[in-house]
Formats: sequence, C-alpha cells, structure tokens
Amino acid sequence: MLAATSPEGYAANCAAVRDADFREQLGQINAPLLVISGIQDPVTTPVDGEFISARVRGARHMQFHAAHLSNVEVGEPFTRAVIDFLQEA
Repeated sequence: MLAATSPEGYAANCAAVRDADFREQLGQINAPLLVISGIQDPVTTPVDGEFISARVRGARHMQFHAAHLSNVEVGEPFTRAVIDFLQEA
C-alpha cells in the first residue's frame, strides 16, 4: 500500500502530521487514555508521552523498550497492556 502511494501524497500527509498541534486541547479529552511510548523513539519520545498523560485526567502512560512501533517490536507486552487497559475501561 505504501509503495502505491504517491510521493507527493505521502509528503503532504507527513506535513499535516508535523503541523498538527493539539496540545492546548488535551485537557478536553474526557475518556480513558493509555499513552504508550517507546524509550528508543527519537520522534515521539517518552517525554512527549508524559506531557500528554499529565494533561489528560486519569490518563496512564506506559513505556516499552522499543522505538516507534511498540506493537511490532515488543509484541506480547504491548498486547497485554492494551488488553488490560481495555478490560479496565
């Protein structure tokens, strides 16, 4: 699917993600939230995860020894954390 995406379209998507800034709205989230960070992620760092979870009432923050794709890199612990969270919510 990625290979079939136009380079221009992919670049535009990346720019939209880069330019989106919803930090001021985080306090408006009124739903259970599990924030997951990879301690080796240079882009969405654990500091970013802490920032989010500190601003959403009742949010939980978990960190895994992974980079950007915790669900792939640590598999079972990630899945267990998400299942446990969903069962509690």
